[in-house]
Amino acid sequence: MLKHVCLILLVVALVTCKENGRGGRAKNKAKNKAKEMGREAAREQVEGRVENMDREAAREKAEGKKNKYKEMFGDGKSLSKKKLLKMTTDHLPTGIHLPTGMKGVPEACIDAEFGESPAMEKIRRGGKDKFYVCAFVNFQHGVGEDKVSPPYTEETVDMRFALFKQCVDEVNKQNKRFRAGEDTHQAGINFFCDLTDEERRPYSNGLVMPDE
Repeated sequence: MLKHVCLILLVVALVTCKENGRGGRAKNKAKNKAKEMGREAAREQVEGRVENMDREAAREKAEGKKNKYKEMFGDGKSLSKKKLLKMTTDHLPTGIHLPTGMKGVPEACIDAEFGESPAMEKIRRGGKDKFYVCAFVNFQHGVGEDKVSPPYTEETVDMRFALFKQCVDEVNKQNKRFRAGEDTHQAGINFFCDLTDEERRPYSNGLVMPDE
């Protein structure tokens, strides 16, 4: 009788252990699933934040492009890119020549003081032509009787524009050094800016050298 009781107790114990084992595995499986769901939710949350950041960056970039011309030419004096591209030489004063591919500039480029065209100091060295053309028109309009280079033609304007861009780069470079306290003098646009090295040769420090 005692043997039967012990056998029954053993069977019950084995069954209980088996059930507990199943329950433990089920609990572990549930925990692992919950952890996986938590990781997935966290991953989705991070991806959502990154996506929002990407959208925000794209929006800021678009706003930057939208305001580019406004920043370049000043409040109240700028034109939209669409209007700027529609402008022609008919809008310019007599004698102003534009480089190949350029159709016009805002009036602010002409109204500004000589050598102080809007945002000229913001032009990056070797930048696109469209950022230099405002200063080029300002130069032509304001240089007046100081101009010593031959009158521009369709054949020569691009060459003069290339020389002028180099001059703007050098002026901005020097003035950047001045603002940083690395030099003691500023530079500015003058009639030298569209001259070749050969045309500059008769001049020294802005003065005509006397004939020998």
